[in-house]
Amino acid sequence: MKVRIVLVGIGGYGGQYADALMKWEGERPWEIVGVVDPLAEKAPKFKDLKALGMGFYDNLASFYAENKADLAIISSPIEFHCAQSCEALSHGTNVLCEKPISAVVQQAYAMQEARDKSNGAFLAIGYQWSYSPQMQALKADILSGKFGAPRRMKTLALWPRNDAYYGRNNWAGCMKSASGEWILDSPVNNATAHYLHNMLYVIGPAVDRSATPASVQAELYRANPITNYDTGLLRVMTTDGVEILFYTTHAVPRFRGPEFVFEFDDATVRYMVKPSRFWAETKSGEVIEYGSPEQSVHRKLQAAIRGAQGDASAIVCGVEAALPHCLCMNGAQESVDDIVDFPANWIYKKGVPGNQVRVMAGLAELVEAGYDAWKLPGEVKPQAWTVVGKPVDLSNYRKFPSR
Repeated sequence: MKVRIVLVGIGGYGGQYADALMKWEGERPWEIVGVVDPLAEKAPKFKDLKALGMGFYDNLASFYAENKADLAIISSPIEFHCAQSCEALSHGTNVLCEKPISAVVQQAYAMQEARDKSNGAFLAIGYQWSYSPQMQALKADILSGKFGAPRRMKTLALWPRNDAYYGRNNWAGCMKSASGEWILDSPVNNATAHYLHNMLYVIGPAVDRSATPASVQAELYRANPITNYDTGLLRVMTTDGVEILFYTTHAVPRFRGPEFVFEFDDATVRYMVKPSRFWAETKSGEVIEYGSPEQSVHRKLQAAIRGAQGDASAIVCGVEAALPHCLCMNGAQESVDDIVDFPANWIYKKGVPGNQVRVMAGLAELVEAGYDAWKLPGEVKPQAWTVVGKPVDLSNYRKFPSR
């Protein structure tokens, strides 16, 4: 029996799932039974999907009034992740929800509860590195004790984003939606969310678990005319005493990363993009080459389909693995009293009108200095405008905002 799939959201990233399914090679153990998207006609894949003859619906309630599904692939805006996942789970449908799990932790806990009440359905979250065989090989080596205990970790992602990025929809860079729902869109919660999650995930105590964050401290800034931040610099401490440092910004003139360094008692793990390499070197001199973890949507899609066929081991990134990232992201928002605007006279525009990046002069070098020193940039090179936030206790953090 084929896995019946409903696609929830086919614009943006959802189009990649649609494309992956339509270009599937070999036997297809699935069938698309419906599309849920009130703006489906605007999506690039609309005509291709329409030609396949399935129904199109504005919402999941309309879909379930006429259909059943074994797997819902949810690629809608962040504000809808919770409600749509919970509705699908209430019908006994397995869910693959795009990252992040949700905007706020109370939604993530609600999704966990809905999964637990669903009579066996799973809720997978689409952090693609977690499904890659390369990252799974690293996690297996860590779990085996091969590298000893983790001590500290850091990841850098300088990712310029232009006007078109922030103008592609009505929620990019927003704290809340027009209807007042939390979104908390930012590089930490969207474009580079994978890389913060990945640090928590690989040192988690089981293949489907991440490390538990104990506290988070942040510097949050913006160069763009948005309500949230475009530059997030975080220090996370786990309950096992591991220091995790994350450096990400869209307000820079050049790309660098993702790249990371993970230090253990008996080994150091590194990843870089140029030249592409992902490897571990033990203190005894052994070098382990893992290969590139950069994968298409196929890995997580294949895993979700296998899970819907009954292979529970395929779901390596569910609620428990994804929720720690949400905790860190929410706590970071409360580490500072306000998002700091970069000094206006330090901001310049790079590129042609319509595709310009707002650049904070000297920011890339400042962030890199922090990365090199294993410190927050505001600690290693304080400026008149830098604000290092206070540590936020995450031990009993169940709601955003917590106060």
